Amino acid sequence: RLNFDYLQSEKRLLQPEILAGDKLIPADWKTAIAHAAGQLKHFNGWEIAIIASGRMTNEELWLTRQLATALNVDLIDIVPRTGPSDDILLSADRNPNTNGARLLGVTNYPGSRLREIVDGVASGRIRGLVALGEDAAEIGLTSQQLSALPAFVVMNMLANESTKAATALLPSFGFAEKRGSMINGKGRLQRLNRAVRGPGQARDDWEILRDLIQAYSGRNGIYTIEDVFKQMSESVQPLAGLSLSKIADLGVQVLQA
Repeated sequence: RLNFDYLQSEKRLLQPEILAGDKLIPADWKTAIAHAAGQLKHFNGWEIAIIASGRMTNEELWLTRQLATALNVDLIDIVPRTGPSDDILLSADRNPNTNGARLLGVTNYPGSRLREIVDGVASGRIRGLVALGEDAAEIGLTSQQLSALPAFVVMNMLANESTKAATALLPSFGFAEKRGSMINGKGRLQRLNRAVRGPGQARDDWEILRDLIQAYSGRNGIYTIEDVFKQMSESVQPLAGLSLSKIADLGVQVLQA
């Protein structure tokens, strides 16, 4: 609850950037999204991998799954985080939305496919990598390997070891700057409400993902975050009949604890 200072970090990404020649240069959002989608179009699905995050909301994870479908990508995983547990207030799983990632088809066993992604990049089989809310360097990829990727699309809120190697850099929001939902370790669906506005030109993660899907596929039927939840509730049985407005302050039990 005290880990919030990074929202005002000097490392916050404040504007989209694209690779021009050998350096990243500022771009407007339309150009950055088109650049990212255009790069990914050069490769088949088996040449692309997606690293997602257990810190993403359900809405973001749902759109990540839709992006994977549009790209015909099978190689997708989230980065696991674990630590000591007291079985009371502290869970061994330090990701807040592992249950959401499982329910929405982003991962079955968090971390189980990360080695395959690392090996694929190292061997040159993976030529396009999408990193969403995670530092790809933390799963074992070197700066040289990331810089050698023809397409490396990064969506994050903070600069890290891997952002400097991006071919398209898309600045996103922090937890206090967005709306959405997550499913906690006890299987309870909980709502997030925005408390503060995001800085600079950073945008809401779900909007970035929506625009990337639209730029790649040419299709769009999503205009609000409620539209995203509606898609989920119509497709994922435990969420059937629910909406963001129906999630009360105490949440809704959607999975067995």
